[in-house]
Amino acid sequence: MRKLLNNPWIVTALALVAAACVGFSLMPSRTASGRGMPESREALTQAEPVANSNANEPGQPTVIEAMKELAVTTLPTDPFASRAKPVVEAVTAEVVPETVDTVRLSAIWTQDGATFILINGQIHQAGDEISRIKIESATQDGVWVAHWKGRDFLTLGSDFTLVTPGQRASAGARL
Repeated sequence: MRKLLNNPWIVTALALVAAACVGFSLMPSRTASGRGMPESREALTQAEPVANSNANEPGQPTVIEAMKELAVTTLPTDPFASRAKPVVEAVTAEVVPETVDTVRLSAIWTQDGATFILINGQIHQAGDEISRIKIESATQDGVWVAHWKGRDFLTLGSDFTLVTPGQRASAGARL
């Protein structure tokens, strides 16, 4: 390959082929859509109306006008022009922000055989739920809490924060 690129005749031929390809891509096309559709306005205005039962009514689109409404825009002929990405609109999607639940275990005591705990300034027992966190069991050592990520053990005076990442919900989905 190196021998070919060192040959000035080969390099000249490749340069001419590249210039011809660029020149050909920059030439204007002879048709409006590149598929044989005539460019002249006379040919477009003299097209027949769309065949249906109301074709004789004024204001009915012609076949060409109906095709123009459906036609996709042509790509730019400049190979270095940035191509616009299509804009896709969500039907009625909304973004649900992340949810943060924090619990602080302040006190544990046993009264009449039942263990009570003070979480976030409120008295709870095993089996209670605090938003999306469920208290599984409580002992004098601490509290087991269950949540969608698993289980955690809280000791006296400790905090626990559960972060649920936000989601994209569509109009038909229930949150």
